[in-house]
Amino acid sequence: MARRSDHAPEELKRLALDAARAIAAEEGLRGITVRRVAERIGYAPGTIYNLFANLDDLIVHLNGMTLDALADALRAAADAPVETRAAQLVDAYFDFVERWPMLWSLLFEHRLPEGVDLPDWYRPKLAALIALVAEALAPLMPDLASDERRATTATMWAGLHGISTLAVSSKLALVVEAEPRRLGHLLVARMLGG
Repeated sequence: MARRSDHAPEELKRLALDAARAIAAEEGLRGITVRRVAERIGYAPGTIYNLFANLDDLIVHLNGMTLDALADALRAAADAPVETRAAQLVDAYFDFVERWPMLWSLLFEHRLPEGVDLPDWYRPKLAALIALVAEALAPLMPDLASDERRATTATMWAGLHGISTLAVSSKLALVVEAEPRRLGHLLVARMLGG
């Protein structure tokens, strides 16, 4: 087993998050434990508790990494020509969900204990993600004020989330026999078309 002095704290934190990400990508929320993360990086569980307040804190940091990765995927699509931008954003979202279904699910499955709030850095990260998409779609919603664009974007996001949740949980066929991506494109096109 490695010793604490083998890695600087930030390096050790990165190793722990990378291990948690690998476990989550394979098994989802149910697979992540402090003991399994520690074993994967060759440290004792107590080391993980020196880096994170608890398992929930570790998962929140992991979800922050997932939000960053999703933002990167959407940022690339946001630069598409205006006439294809909405479709590119929908495709980027579904590409991400299809590539990382367990990590994407973890964003919504994990619940903090009652009375525990998300850290101050987390909500702005999510708000920036929605703002990125709202700004990218602004040319397609020229008659809407910025707060209405944001609300429209959040509504589309919630709809895409619902479609993705049903698809990832293999329940979409109970509602409709259609490809999730096709439904996503339909939703966004109708929302943007008024």
